[in-house]
Amino acid sequence: MIADPKPKRKYKHKTIRQKLDADCLELWSLCVRTRDKTCRNCNSDYNLQAHHIVQRNYKASRYLLENGLTLCAGCHFFEKVDAEKFRNMVIGVIGEDKYLSMQKTYRISYKYTIDDLKQIKSELQGELKKLEGM
Repeated sequence: MIADPKPKRKYKHKTIRQKLDADCLELWSLCVRTRDKTCRNCNSDYNLQAHHIVQRNYKASRYLLENGLTLCAGCHFFEKVDAEKFRNMVIGVIGEDKYLSMQKTYRISYKYTIDDLKQIKSELQGELKKLEGM
């Protein structure tokens, strides 16, 4: 008996909200990496990634630039290897007071409207232009 070939995947089209969210996250990442220019931990300028200090699933701080720092891929990977040491490294970069304040302030559930996301996207585009002009 011949096995049936794999069924074709049905791809779900993204909603307007999902597209706007993806655009905002990409702009947020570009802004953070443009602002910092190098890894905030080791000063490398290779394979840079933007890291959310407060997890991005907390929507209230998802697109705030102060909730981001640039890390190289090696330092960012460290988060998965040893989360506690990674947390201590982030505290070493931004300071314990700021870290604790952000954890307390931004751990809020929030749902953005489509208009909110359009406004955030516009603000991030403006911020990126300012950062690129520096």
